[in-house]
Amino acid sequence: MESPLVSIITVVYNNKQGIEKTLSSIVSQTYTAIEYIVIDGGSSDGTLDILSRYQAHISIFISEPDEGIYDAMNKGISLATGELIGIINSGDFYEKDALETVVNSYREHPEAAIFHGVLRVFEATGAFKSIIGNHSSFLAKGMIEHPTCFVKREIFQQHGAFNLAYKSSSDYDFMLRMKELKVSFMFIEKILANYYTGGISFQTTALLETLQIKQHYGLISKFKKVLIEQIISFRAKLKI
Repeated sequence: MESPLVSIITVVYNNKQGIEKTLSSIVSQTYTAIEYIVIDGGSSDGTLDILSRYQAHISIFISEPDEGIYDAMNKGISLATGELIGIINSGDFYEKDALETVVNSYREHPEAAIFHGVLRVFEATGAFKSIIGNHSSFLAKGMIEHPTCFVKREIFQQHGAFNLAYKSSSDYDFMLRMKELKVSFMFIEKILANYYTGGISFQTTALLETLQIKQHYGLISKFKKVLIEQIISFRAKLKI
């Protein structure tokens, strides 16, 4: 197999503090057959100035208002031409050999359609927090590590991308949908990406959406969903 093209999508909006870390991780990859797509939501804080310095490394660039993070991701997916598609959001970054590692696994396991690995997690302050990595069987409990995920483009073409009905947890819905369709997952036991906490996935709305998604796929009962929703809402009011 020749070097397959890998499309990487970065979604950003007003994040001049974090975007360069993401851009640098793309430029420094040991694997070079990359199509880099940046979808900006219409930043006005200086993010565009930083992006302009990396324009030679950006294959496709769009800057316009969108309907949320998953709408922006879907834009990128619709434009991607690579055999594999990865999504790394602004502020997060790949290990230098992440793409090389994923492509090697892709070559060795042509039967797999979604590749994912281990994630190093930092607090928003920059302090190290944890290292996590879960097999796809974990999806019954929660989302696998999305910044490490690479999906064959044909999977998006066949089954669609992210459901815009969910504003915070559509990546979880997508992975459960793929699991239900018996799409093959391949877990790579190596750190692929780095992630900072405090983003959209930690908001109360994301937790409530996750419950809704779990009920939809029969992972929890309606009674349990309502009970947990009440606990989440109560904790949110108390700011616990």
